[in-house]
This record gives sequence, C-alpha cells and structure tokens, in this order.
Amino acid sequence: MSPDQSGSSAPIRDSSPSQMRSMEDHNIEREAHNSEGGDQSNTNQFTLKGKKLKSDVWDDMDRDVLDDGVIRATCHHCKKTLTANSKSGTSHLKRHLSQCASRKYNNLKSYCIVGGGGDSQLECGTKIGNTMSLNRPLPTTSAIREAMSVFFVSCALPFSLVEAPGFKHFMSVIAPQFQQVSRMTIKRDAVSNYKTHKAIVAQELDSAPGRICFTTDNWRSEHTSDEFMCVTAHWIDKSWKLQKRIIKFAALPPSLDGSSLADEILLCFGEWKIGDKVFSFTVDNASYNDTMMTSLKRHLLRKNTLLMNGKFVHIRCSCHIINLVVQAGLKLIDDCILKIRKMVTHLKHSMPKNKKFYEIASTTFSLNTTKKLRLDTPIRWNSTFTMLDRFLYFRDAIDSFVSKNVDLKCYRLTEEEWTKVGQLKKFLQVFFDVTNDFSASKTPTSNIYFCGVWKIHKLLKKTAAAPPSILSNMVSEMQLKFQKYWEDYNLILSCAAVFDPRLKLDGVGFLYKKLLGEESGDVFVHKIKTTLVELLDEYKGAFGEVGESGQNTSSSHFNSSMLQSEFDSGSDEEDLYQFMSKKRKAEIKSELDLYLDEKPLNMKDDVNVLQFWKRNSSRFVILSSLARDILSLPVSTVPSESAFSLGKKIITPSRSSLSPTTVEALACYEDWLRAAGFEPEFLSGQKKNIYA
Repeated sequence: MSPDQSGSSAPIRDSSPSQMRSMEDHNIEREAHNSEGGDQSNTNQFTLKGKKLKSDVWDDMDRDVLDDGVIRATCHHCKKTLTANSKSGTSHLKRHLSQCASRKYNNLKSYCIVGGGGDSQLECGTKIGNTMSLNRPLPTTSAIREAMSVFFVSCALPFSLVEAPGFKHFMSVIAPQFQQVSRMTIKRDAVSNYKTHKAIVAQELDSAPGRICFTTDNWRSEHTSDEFMCVTAHWIDKSWKLQKRIIKFAALPPSLDGSSLADEILLCFGEWKIGDKVFSFTVDNASYNDTMMTSLKRHLLRKNTLLMNGKFVHIRCSCHIINLVVQAGLKLIDDCILKIRKMVTHLKHSMPKNKKFYEIASTTFSLNTTKKLRLDTPIRWNSTFTMLDRFLYFRDAIDSFVSKNVDLKCYRLTEEEWTKVGQLKKFLQVFFDVTNDFSASKTPTSNIYFCGVWKIHKLLKKTAAAPPSILSNMVSEMQLKFQKYWEDYNLILSCAAVFDPRLKLDGVGFLYKKLLGEESGDVFVHKIKTTLVELLDEYKGAFGEVGESGQNTSSSHFNSSMLQSEFDSGSDEEDLYQFMSKKRKAEIKSELDLYLDEKPLNMKDDVNVLQFWKRNSSRFVILSSLARDILSLPVSTVPSESAFSLGKKIITPSRSSLSPTTVEALACYEDWLRAAGFEPEFLSGQKKNIYA
C-alpha cells in the first residue's frame, strides 16, 4: 500500500514486529467492518483483537488505527482528534465529551420533537397535535435574559447570584451558547421589563369595565429606615374575575403628614390615568389616614368623580378593627398569657429540653410533632391565638414534662388556668375565622362583611349576657371598642351582602332583627334599600338606555322622525319625553325589585358569587354593574400589607443599597408576574416566538 493510498500520517518504511502486529490487527478490524456491510458505527465496537469495546465514549467517537500503528479517537461532534492508545485509557476522552460544547448543542436538539412540517412556525409552548414543534431548539439570548429576569424577580433573589460560579456552571450546561451577564446587567433587565409590563398593567386598568377600589398601607424598612407606601388596585374584569395589582411601592420623604400622603396618591392616579375610576379606599385606623382621606376626598369631589359625593370612599380596615377589639380584652388576662409565653420561650431557647419535650410528646402521647409550640407577637392577637391553640394541643405532654423539670414548675398552669385558656381559645376562634375570611385577596370579601361582623356582635352579646366567668371583664372592654367602630354596620359593605344570592335583603334583615329587634331591623333594611336605589340612579346616568339585551327594554321602539310626524308642537313631544323618562327610571329600579323577589339560593350551597352575576348580567344590566363595583371592594388592607413581606425579601442587609426606584420596580414587577402566572403572552407583552 502506498502512502497516498493509506492516508496515514507517515509512510511505512521498515516494519518492526510490533508494527507488523498492528498491521494485522488493522486488517482484522477492516475485515470485521466489511463483514458488517460497511456500517461505520460497527467499526467502533471492536478492539484490535476483534473484541467488543466496553467504554461508552465510543458512542460519541470514531476509533481509527493509523498505518504507523497509532490509534486515534475523533469526536463525532467537534471533529477533534485525540490519542486513543490502550495505555492512555479513556478518562481523557470522557473529559473531552463532558466539556464538548458541540455535543451539548446536539444533545439539546435530541430533546426537541419536530412536527408539523419543515416550514411550521410555532410559538413557545404551542402544540400541534400531540407533538411540540420547534424550528430551532436554542432560545435567543434576549429570551434567556428575560427568563433570568423573571426568575430573579419572582424569587426575590440577589442579583449577585448571577456572578456565582455555581450559577455560571448551571447556565453553561443548559445554554452553552449564552454569554454570561453581570449583576448590573440583570438589574437593568429587571427594571426594563418592569417598564414594559407597566404599560400592560396600565392597559388592564384602562379597560376595567367598572370602577376601581384601592388599599394602601405604609411600611418602614428595618435595614434602611426608609418608609414605603404601597397602593394596590382591585377590580373585577370583563370575565368577572377579581384582579389585584400593586401600582405604587414608593419611598416616602421623612415626616410626611396626611395631606402629603394624599398628594402622593394623586400623583399615582395621574401617572396611571385612573383618577376618574375611584370607587373606594380601604385604609387602617391611623390618624394620618383620616387626614389623608379628607384631603383626597376634597380633591376628587372638585373633579366630580366620586359616587354619592364620596359618601362611601373611605373604608376602615376590618381586620384592624378586630385587632383593636380583641387587644382591648386580652390585656385584662395578661397574667395567664405571660406564663405561657415565658414557658414557650424557655423551651425554644434550650435545645436539649426542646428535643426531650417533643420526644415525650411523640412517644408517650402519640402527638404530631410536626406541629410546634408557637411564640406570639404581642401586637398581633392572631399569633397569640395560635400560641394558645398549640399550647392546648400539647397539654398532656406539657404537664408531664413540667412535672419532671424543677426549673419549669414556676410556669405550670393550674387546672383553673387550663380551663381559662380553653375558654379563651374557643372564644377567640370566631375572631380568628372571621379575620381569615376578611384577609382573602383572590375572592370577594365585601359580601361576607355583614355576616362576619354579625357573628362577632352576636358572640359579644351572648357572652356578656351569660353568668359571670373569666371572660366577663374582657368582653365588657371589647364591647366598648366594638361600639366605637361598628355600632352602626358599614352601610356600603352591608349593601354588598344583598348581592349574595343566598342572602339578599331578606336574609340581611332577618339576621339584624334577630340580634337587635324588629324595629331596628326595619330601619336598617330601609337604609340599605334606599342606598341601593340611590346608587342605581347614579349608575343609570352612565348607561342611558338599557338596551335590547336588558331586562327592562320596552317592547315599543320610537325614533325622532316618528315622534315628529305624530306631534305638531314640541310641547307634546317634551311632555312625552318627561313621562317616558320617569317610566324608565322606575323600570331601572325594578331591576333591584326583580332580583330581590326571586327565590334565594340555598344557604348551604357553595356559590361563586361572581359567576352568578356573570350569568345574570344580561338580565340585570345596571344592577350587575353596581354589583361588580361593590363586590370588588376589599374590607381589609391585607393585600397591601402582604407586599411588605416581599419588601423584607427585597431589602436585606446585603441589598440595602438598592435605590427606591429599583425597589419599587422589583415589588411591582413581582406582583404582576404572580398575578399573570408567568404566562408567555404576558412576559413578552404579546405572543411571540422566543427562539432564534
């Protein structure tokens, strides 16, 4: 064989015995190859002696024996050639394959199932039949950076993580073609995406079919001492789904008073162009909020944008009122609570005792130790309730453990004290359940306000009328606080209960009369119906004629030419117009009467109130519009307060240098992503192919 024919790296001159053996082995390998019909893949399966190769590296490499006896391995993916002599082993070949960028690219392609034809254009996440088609498997750099931005913002992660070696390694494996970015780049991407999606949220607010309700609260960062205001918008969209978006999470100047807070909110309204859509504002009971709402109401009235002269624009947070009512009573039994608090603290701070206690609880009393004793935060009564609840759960284990530990006997509860704790826990259970109901943000809360307050009112009256007990003094103080805020039930929130098809006006009246008597009940029911009629009158102006799909459309249709042909003088036409207008007004009010006259739904049924009004919106055109706005009204500021938990994740000791602008962008963007469920059409602003 000539050098030209062999294609080897060096011509064969004087053949040594070892070279001759290599030549023979090479011929054996060629014969094995020829016997398999020339299948190149089979060449890699045999050694020089004709034995089958065992290493997995030969699935990705070709094994070639040169004429000089040197064995080479050629990578299928990058075509790089490496030595493959038996003395060299295969470790270096495995190392090459683990680092080969071309191999990673081809592996990624193997996961992509192509279907729908070679020319099919498919968006991310879109399916054709039962297969997924992706023309090009690798996402674009911009798509990867956008996904990274979503990841960092939604998880409130520090931007410095992008520069961590582990994260860089992760990205090099899943996207080897991606050029790594710095922390400043990912921060700029997050702020840029926030600005892009801000326009989407603005469009959602602008297209809201009804009015918008707002909650607001303030929060001070413990790491920067900056005070932030959070403003959250609530509305029911065209699909009758309750929506919530944070529209402001801004740092406030120091020593800000109520009037200045009102100015901040008005600036927010101007920025989002929603000042003419305000229905209500739910705030806590801080004194500066009263000043803020007075100033805000005065400004909005000048623009004539509020319903009923702003009579219902100011809503006090119901959860804060419950907190004040309960705290007024708890301070009278601090001795018992203090003893429990000290014992829980002692157990939590002593790891040996803590471990021993839960061992006894599990082995001796078969208690579920995934539940733990909880220490309360005194200013949060619901945490005190949870502490009492867990303490009672572990009662037997606590008594046993305390009896065996001398230093804990000072915390031991007497039988009378255990009874007291049990009664207190049962009493507070009603407040706890109502608070949880009022704190919902994904379902309406205004329609459950009346029943929640009624339950608390009934409990206080019943306990006060009972024989003297350990709760008597506590209830007296709680009643005083209740009467201060809820002696008169909030009228607009009581109206919301009427829009629950299980309750309606008769149900509200029945409950009120049962608690406060027939006469008071009749007065209250009259006030509710009068308020609803007045509100419907205002909504009538926004709708004009009800339309053909409305319940109250007249069977006769007139136009101006018909009227002019029937009447000689304008006075007759004007008289008819006035008559028909009054008739129309009566018919619009009859929407309410028709709804109230219909049989209520079963109180035990699990009814989706929003879906009920969606189904009946064509029957009650104007009434359903009023229902949409009232049902979107939140009874607590919890939706805004929940943003402060995120704020604590954003502003940490290691991230205290973030500018207020960046903090606002991250807080708002995270809320919007969560509301959208990370849907591709939201992340891009429109449906698009994220692949190159």
